[in-house]
Amino acid sequence: MKKKILVVDDSQPILELASTMLKLLGYEPIKASSGSAALRALAEEKPDLALLDVILPDMDGFKICRHIRSNATTAKMPVFMVSAKKTPEDAERGFKAGADEYVTKPFKSAELAQLIKTYIGKGD
Repeated sequence: MKKKILVVDDSQPILELASTMLKLLGYEPIKASSGSAALRALAEEKPDLALLDVILPDMDGFKICRHIRSNATTAKMPVFMVSAKKTPEDAERGFKAGADEYVTKPFKSAELAQLIKTYIGKGD
């Protein structure tokens, strides 16, 4: 069974790019373009890993990450913050919220793919 990865980003091009990359690597991408959609997807799809944008229209990625960590079902799931916010303070906020990794945009697909593989193994 393919491993599922939740991709949360309000930018449609980034959502499509990340989803295409994940499909090529053998994972099943689950797309969400808002925090509320991400929370629904977490409950319904039970992903193996989450890629969270920080800046979203309804709630930020830090809040989603804290939600993931506070829920017994998802608490152990790897979470990567993927953001254009590059300061050390932003990264620190991500780690304090419970993120396992903080990746800045634009990211290199090969590096992100290797990180994902390190955390959850191959896609299929």
